Amino acid sequence: MDERLLQEIGLTKSEINVYLNLLKSGSIKVGELMKKLNLHRSRIYEAINRLTEKGLVSYVIKNNIKFFEATDPDRLLDYIEGQKEKLNEKESNIKRIIPELKKQTPSSLPHAEAHVFPGKEGFKTIRKDVLKQKQDLYLIGAVGKEDKNLKYFFPGFDKLRVKARIKWKILYDAETRGKKITKLPLMETKFLPKEYSSPAVINIYADRVVNVLWKSNIPTCFMIINKDIADSYRKWFELLWKSATH
Repeated sequence: MDERLLQEIGLTKSEINVYLNLLKSGSIKVGELMKKLNLHRSRIYEAINRLTEKGLVSYVIKNNIKFFEATDPDRLLDYIEGQKEKLNEKESNIKRIIPELKKQTPSSLPHAEAHVFPGKEGFKTIRKDVLKQKQDLYLIGAVGKEDKNLKYFFPGFDKLRVKARIKWKILYDAETRGKKITKLPLMETKFLPKEYSSPAVINIYADRVVNVLWKSNIPTCFMIINKDIADSYRKWFELLWKSATH
């Protein structure tokens, strides 16, 4: 079993060890857990208390002694649902204070801005911004990695893109020929020659130019916000488009 999945929903390594052992052992005393896991009593109690708060562990008392046991694994789904509710509440709270936060920023923004968005979460921020801007997206040197490396995020993004009628016009890297991602709705594609292969991908939309550098399947995004620069890149894109192949 891939224990990383349990880590991704917020369980620590000690919590995972205790939880899995309780599943296998059934009702058990802390002393027996100590022997099985070779952990200090305080560490085990800490893990049990946190798991109890998450609804993943319960206990019964027999002859004045506590016996702990794991709840049904279906409770993991209830725990995740609870996390969603907390996130939704946090989102609502943040939405309420955003207007107030915006009042704190200067009314005259600089003519040009530059930002760095590291990692997969940074890349998601860029794609969410595409949906927010609601303008066509142009890519130069696309390497076709985001559907594989963001396999849970990408389908939702593309569905929302199509719903918003945001067109994709892409000059793909030659190595991407035949990939599923090159044949999506509202997408026009051509391919660059092999000698122009690069780990860097240029994204152009609205008044933004975003250079995305892929290294070991981890993206780093460098965004420039400036209408004149974005318009210039779109002109260069059209020049490359004319010479590219289908």
